[in-house]
Amino acid sequence: MSPSLLSHWRWLLCALAALAVGALAISNQSFWMDEGGPAFKSMLPTLGSWWRFTLQIGGSDVQMPVYMPLVWLWEKIFGSTEFALRAINLPFLVIMVLALRRVPFWPLVCLTSPFVLYYVGELRPYAMQMAAGACAAAAFGRILRQPDEGFGGIHALFASALFLSACSLSAVVWAAGLVIGALVIRTEWLARKGFWLRAAAWVLPFMAIAGYYAFTLFKGYRGAPSAGGGLLSMLFGFYEMAGLLGIGPSRNELRDSAFASLMAHLPWLLPAAAILGTAWMIGVVDWLGSTPRRVIAGVTVAAVLPLLILAAVSVMADFRVLGRHMSPAIAAMLLPFCLCLAKAKASPPRLIAGALAILVMAFSSVSLRFAEKHARDDYRTATRIALDAFSKGHAVLWQADIATPLFYAYRAGGWDDFSRFQKMRAEMPATYMFADLVFINRPDFRRRGEDHRETMKREGFDLDTALPGFEVWKNRYASWD
Repeated sequence: MSPSLLSHWRWLLCALAALAVGALAISNQSFWMDEGGPAFKSMLPTLGSWWRFTLQIGGSDVQMPVYMPLVWLWEKIFGSTEFALRAINLPFLVIMVLALRRVPFWPLVCLTSPFVLYYVGELRPYAMQMAAGACAAAAFGRILRQPDEGFGGIHALFASALFLSACSLSAVVWAAGLVIGALVIRTEWLARKGFWLRAAAWVLPFMAIAGYYAFTLFKGYRGAPSAGGGLLSMLFGFYEMAGLLGIGPSRNELRDSAFASLMAHLPWLLPAAAILGTAWMIGVVDWLGSTPRRVIAGVTVAAVLPLLILAAVSVMADFRVLGRHMSPAIAAMLLPFCLCLAKAKASPPRLIAGALAILVMAFSSVSLRFAEKHARDDYRTATRIALDAFSKGHAVLWQADIATPLFYAYRAGGWDDFSRFQKMRAEMPATYMFADLVFINRPDFRRRGEDHRETMKREGFDLDTALPGFEVWKNRYASWD
């Protein structure tokens, strides 16, 4: 078989492996809070109605200029089931795998990463951002392989920066870090006419993206406020990106009592962290020992500058910067594992460290996908219970996000059920005294600082149903059939 034909077969096998593993990572679980808005808007009949409703609802969805229209189009082709809509991330996983396919063991490491696979299974733009980050890493590689006098990789650099910028407003900081880091490596470009001529070709698309984001900011569109930020939230982000989340406590357990839940999982978290940390450090030490200082400086700028900006936002705006906000950097996070495995044949310790790291990540991925404790908040069942109670004349107090239940109400009964749920929201009782059922999503977050269970019991409510992410409380004095 000729080398070119063999290369094409490798492309195809990598793409098929990405599709197969990605499909397994996607579940038919209920959409949770952040997924409901894009899901509902995708069901609107025309792109014009989608745009008007998007502007009306606002939020961070407005600042995702490519992903959200793609979701609308995807729904028209593949339908509105949870699996079908989440499958929009499969092409981005293929791009992510193929972008760095020439790096030894990259497909294996990428397709066992719990972080990658978890967000492939979520209807949000993070798989797109990871694909853009992988393209950015590939562009960096092209620049490093070029002779000092060459301009190879410039267009790939700007294309990947534009790709990142088009993902979301938060990804723009990673695009900026990418370009600045590349210029640290190739500072001589700044004094050469050829660089500026090539860069000029990208001015208009970047201006268009900048203009769009300026429009959204001028109109006051922002992500939803999320108290409880600070650097501690970023530490959780690194914990999540490292691949430990599937092995450790669930998100709900961490929100309820982070210290206690982590301590309970230490017997297996510590060895897992040691295995992953050892393999990762082997790869990092290898890279540092074989890489020129200017390249190290450029890569450091590309990775650290966005982190510093996000850290400033986290502290100053009290915004929780989590792993998903750092998703463009996942390629840089995973590449040291590839370097560890690259020389495994000649070193039994490397082979052991690399193989154990892959096993730990694979186990964590399987746990995230199938363990009940990691299930997403069950808005689907909660919405069904609420609509059923409302149809029987009961007063419902809904302490949860509204977008996702609107999606489930609309999908179940069209505008009639949608209107019923909207009416239920409009006629919600002002106090517990007049409520028959109370739905609380993530009580540790929405009722922070109080013992909500004691409050509910004091108000005459008993816990009737516990769902992933939800509690349904029933008024013991109400009339029930």
